[in-house]
This record gives sequence, C-alpha cells and structure tokens, in this order.
Amino acid sequence: MSEIKIPTSQTERIEARIIPKSSCYIIEIVYEKAEETTENQQIAGVDLGVNNLIALTTNQTGIAPLLIKGRPLKAINTFYNKQRSCLQYQLNSHNKSSSHR
Repeated sequence: MSEIKIPTSQTERIEARIIPKSSCYIIEIVYEKAEETTENQQIAGVDLGVNNLIALTTNQTGIAPLLIKGRPLKAINTFYNKQRSCLQYQLNSHNKSSSHR
C-alpha cells in the first residue's frame, strides 16, 4: 500500500515487519530456508559471557566441555576503571586535561 519498493533476493518470504524507532523505521524481512544436514560433521558450540568468559562444547565423543572463568578478568577491568576514575577526578580538580600518568 506504499510507493516504497525494497528489492529482495528470495522469493519465499514468510513475513515483513516494520518496527518504529525514535528517529527511523526498521524493516525486517523473514525468509524460510531449508535446514542443512550435519551428518558426520564436527560441530562446536561457543557461548561468550562475562562471569563465564567462554563455554565450549562439541558433538565429538571423548572431548570434554571447556569452561573458562571470566571473573578474574572482570575484577581487573573493574580495578582499572576505578583507578582511572580517581585520576580523572584529580585532573578535573586541578583544571588539567591530561597527565603523564
């Protein structure tokens, strides 16, 4: 019902969504695609996070899942941000914009 034309590559469109945002509209076009078979393929699943930095598992037998903690890295980042904030406060109180520290 509109004069707007959007070229698409697929012919099997399922639906089109128009999502209003504060300054624009987002148009999502949903297609149906046949699922690929995964017989005799090695597949790994990776989940990135904050408290658990990496969770990894595979479909292979004999390989244990891997879980890497992210809390030590998160603590280092928090400490860095705290130190930077203190130094930035000192710069602002002396009306400076930079220092060697």
